[in-house]
Amino acid sequence: DTAPETLRGCEGCHGPGSAHLEDEKFGHIKNPRKLTGLAAVQMCFQCHGTERKISGWLQTPHAKAGVNCGSCHEMHKETKQPALLKAKATALCLSCHPDQEASFRLNSHHPVLEERMTCVDCHDVHNEGLNTKDALKAGNDRCIRCHMEKQGPFVFEHQTTPEGGDANCLSCHKAHGSANPRLTQYFGRGVCLQCHADIAAEPKHLPRVGNCYQAGCHNHMHGSNADRQLIN
Repeated sequence: DTAPETLRGCEGCHGPGSAHLEDEKFGHIKNPRKLTGLAAVQMCFQCHGTERKISGWLQTPHAKAGVNCGSCHEMHKETKQPALLKAKATALCLSCHPDQEASFRLNSHHPVLEERMTCVDCHDVHNEGLNTKDALKAGNDRCIRCHMEKQGPFVFEHQTTPEGGDANCLSCHKAHGSANPRLTQYFGRGVCLQCHADIAAEPKHLPRVGNCYQAGCHNHMHGSNADRQLIN
């Protein structure tokens, strides 16, 4: 037990036992299930405050929705899951996010239901509220960790925002699942036309159904070392 001496045992979390015994209505016992906001997690941060700031946790979407430590973690008994999780991480997430489970059942999807990856591979559930509202891990790192061949650096980058700069994978791809191949936001060259609206929707040199790269031209969507038109 690495907790300070004063925080070990029942009293370390639930308060002095003497006050509990003297109160006939048991109002002095600290029960996180009956508490909200700061009070609900304050006992956990007595020890875990070295890992993250309680002020940061209170800014997270989970905290604002009333999801606290005891919602996912078992406090009193050992579990077969890491970090005393009540169930597998993905099962816990999808119990509150059924819409995402439906996305994982689309034709093109990340293999989460197949248990080849989990929600926490991309999401930081304990983030300090300074990232996106979905607690996504910073930047494209969450994608590049698995798709390293897309990282570059490339001589000619694919700018995916009007302002240019770093590419954003989610400009073209959906994160969880898509009815389109390769988790794309739109079908076929519709992905490209969201930004390249000046290009004719039906160029004569393209097949009537297909993508811009199927004509053999822009065959390096993520970046090229040969041509600024993303040609190899």
